[in-house]
Formats: sequence, C-alpha cells, structure tokens
Amino acid sequence: MALRLDELKPPCIDLGNGIVLSFDRGEYTDEAAKQKAANELRETPEVVSASIKELRELVRQEKGLNIPLENESLLVRFLRPKKYYPDSTFEMMKAFYKMKSRENFILDRLSTESIRNALEDRVVQILPKHDQHGRRIVYMEMGAKWNCSKVPSLEVIRATNMLMEAIGREPRTQLHGVVFVINFDKLSLSHIGQFPPKFVKTIVDHGQKNSPYRIKGIHIVNNARMFNIMFKIFKPFLGKKWSQRIFLHGVDLKSLHEHIDASSLPSLLGGTYELPEYDGAVVGQLLDCYKDTMEEEDKYGYIAEN
Repeated sequence: MALRLDELKPPCIDLGNGIVLSFDRGEYTDEAAKQKAANELRETPEVVSASIKELRELVRQEKGLNIPLENESLLVRFLRPKKYYPDSTFEMMKAFYKMKSRENFILDRLSTESIRNALEDRVVQILPKHDQHGRRIVYMEMGAKWNCSKVPSLEVIRATNMLMEAIGREPRTQLHGVVFVINFDKLSLSHIGQFPPKFVKTIVDHGQKNSPYRIKGIHIVNNARMFNIMFKIFKPFLGKKWSQRIFLHGVDLKSLHEHIDASSLPSLLGGTYELPEYDGAVVGQLLDCYKDTMEEEDKYGYIAEN
C-alpha cells in the first residue's frame, strides 16, 4: 500500500485490485451533475453570480473576517450547502470561522501530525468508493478498535474534520454530499466517558449548523445496549434534519445496504470489495500533498486582536 504520484493525475493511494483513494478537485461539467445542482442547489449561472456578489459584500462589511474575496471556489464551497442563499451562508461562515479561531479545539491548526494517532489507527477513514448517489462515505470505529487512551475524542473529531475538509473541497462532494457509517461494536463506558454533554453539544451544533457539508445520512451499525446510554447524551442536541437522517441498523447489514449499495462498501460492512489492512500513515501522506493549500486556507478567518 503506497502513495502514487503522477504529474498527470491527482495523488492517490493504491489499495490493490484497481481500487484507489484520491481527491477530485475538478469542477463537474457533465449535464447530469449540472442538472442535479440546478434542481437541488438552485445552481444556475444567474443565481451563482448574484449570490457570490452578495456574499462578497457581506464578508467585506464584517469586521475582522479575513477571506480572499477573489477566491470564488472558496465562496462556492460555503454557498452550495446553503443552496446559494447568501444570508444563511454568511451566518454559517461566521460561525465556522469563529469555531476555527478557538485554540486547541476541534478546527484550529489542523495538520496530519496533530491527528497522527487517529490516522495510524484508522479510527476515521474515507472509504475509496462513493455510494450509488455519488456521495462520499466516511467510516468511523467507535468501539473495540478505538483505543481511546491513545486517541482521545478530541483527536477523533479533529481527524474527522480534517478529512471532511479534504473531501469538502471536492465539487462533486459539495453537490452529492457525505454519508457516515459508524461502528459501535463493543462500545464501553470508557468510550462513552470521552463525550461529556458540553463537548457533545458543541460538536453536534457545529456539524448540524456551522459546517459547509451536506450530511445526507448517519448510519449506526453494531449498536447494542451500551449504545443507548451514549445516544441519550447526543439525542437532546439533535435537530429535526439530523434526527431524520440517523439510521440504527444493529447487526443487520442488509438494512444498511437498503441505503448504501453493497457494491459501494467493503466486506467488513457486508460489501463486495476487500479493503486490505494498510498503514493509516499513508493517508497522512496523501493529505500532505495538499499541505500548501491547507496552510494557506488556515490563514483565513477572524483576525486575532492584539
């Protein structure tokens, strides 16, 4: 398992048998995607142009918010999940960058070194295949395979956010969205103790309201009695949309496949392809191929007052 670099193609991880993990930063140009964007996101040339113009003016008037207004791809990244409504986009953008300004928390100074243990242990993974709707699939180990004494919950959330930042820059992911599959096999009290209510409220609020991603589903597998204790911590903070997009499958992987085709999933989730054991550090190498862009974007946001 190694990182492959080709001047003519995006960097990728070769997982064998023709399966690769890479990021697609190119804008979609096919008619099917453009039609879906118009239907679901109101994405037409006229709406896009007017929305970018209005969002630029809102950002320009916000004291202390440093955003490169000439960077249309950045503005569109925030506009797409809000269906090109500038006012709601601006509110999300402000909240996102205010969260990013909090030091030693879930978004600040994200780097592969800061999430090294989470990557190496593959607590959070981007699966190489998209689902049947073109959505990215993020897989999380929140039970037996999660050593929470080595990888505390803050690092898990930071790793999730860094991976979401990577796929969130893909125009097709901005259009189609993301689904999560979370494995709670052999969840323990030590795992649950990693999530005090105040922390849970912060990360749930951020995910639901203040992050520029289209979360289309959260699928829970291997949820047993212990999961019910954990879910009671999360449930009071869930809004209507996320509540309707959480699916509890237990050990019934056929139930999962009613939402995500088995052909899109690895065998460990009852799918049709083999996801080999690999050194999670290689994902860090893939992310670091985009290090310059990430470091540049890390400068954006609210300017700290001296």
